[in-house]
Amino acid sequence: MKSVAPQSWFFKCALAAALCLSFYAVVSLVGPKAPRLQTSRDGAAILLDRYMNGAVPNVLVAGSSLSARLNEAYFDTPDLKVLGLAGGSAITALEIALTRDSLPKIVLIEMNILDRGEDSELVQKFNRSSTPAWPRPIRSAIAFYERWRHPPPDREQERSAATAMLEGLPSGFDNRIYIERAVQALNTAPSPSLINGNLATLKRLVEKIRARGSRVYLYTLPLAPPVQDARVPKAAALAAHAQFPEPQNWIPLNGSLPDLRWADGVHLDERSAVMIARQIDGFLKGIIEGS
Repeated sequence: MKSVAPQSWFFKCALAAALCLSFYAVVSLVGPKAPRLQTSRDGAAILLDRYMNGAVPNVLVAGSSLSARLNEAYFDTPDLKVLGLAGGSAITALEIALTRDSLPKIVLIEMNILDRGEDSELVQKFNRSSTPAWPRPIRSAIAFYERWRHPPPDREQERSAATAMLEGLPSGFDNRIYIERAVQALNTAPSPSLINGNLATLKRLVEKIRARGSRVYLYTLPLAPPVQDARVPKAAALAAHAQFPEPQNWIPLNGSLPDLRWADGVHLDERSAVMIARQIDGFLKGIIEGS
C-alpha cells in the first residue's frame, strides 16, 4: 500500500474546506438573507431583517401591531413597506430605519402607542456598525431552502382578495367581551412622564428624518368607540397633538365609518384594514402628485 505524505492530506483538507467556504460565500452574497435565529421577538426580528436587507422603499409606514394589520397589499401606493412591530412601537422601527444609508422619501408614523419606548435589544441587533460583514453561511443556505419551500405571496392575488373583501359585508363577530376587557385595561391612569418622554424621542427622530430630506406625516389608527374613549388613548391623543400641533402633518382618518370592525376592540379586522389603507392611499396620492 502506497503511503501518503501528511502534507498531502493537509493540502486536500484545506482545499475541501476552501471550496466549501467559497460555496457558502457565494450563497451569502447572491442569495436571499436568511432570517435571524428564533427569539422571543420572532415576528419583529424577521420583519426588520427583511427591511434592512431589502431595497429602501419610497414610503415607510412605522408603528406597532396596530399598523401590522395594514398589509402592504391593501395599498394602491407603489413601493410602500409596513414596519408594524408586535409588542413594540414606532420608535424602535424608526431607530433601526435611520441606521440605513438612505431613507424612504415619505415616512408615516403611527401615534397610537406612546407608552412603549425603544426596544434597545432589537435596536442593537440591527445596528449596522455591530452587524458582521459576512452573514452566517448556514443561514444563507437555509434562506435558499425557505424561499424555495415558501415563496413570497403573489401581490396581485392579495390585492384582488382585498378588493373582494370590500365588496363583501362587514363582520358580524360579537366582540363585546373583548371591548370590555380592552376598556378596563386602558382605563388605568397613564404615566404622563412616560408618554411625554416617548414623544420627545419621537420629536428627535422626526427631526433627524426631515434633516435627511424625507417628509414625515403622523396618523392615529381608529379604535372601537368605547376603547377610543378610554383614559389611555385619550391622554395619548392629546399629548401627541400638543407635541405635534401642525394639522398639515397629520393624516386625517375617518374612524366613524359604520362598516369598521375590530376583532378585539383595538386591532382592525382585515376588511377594515383595507378601508383604512385606502384612506391613507388617498392622502399619499395628493402628497405625491403635489410634489
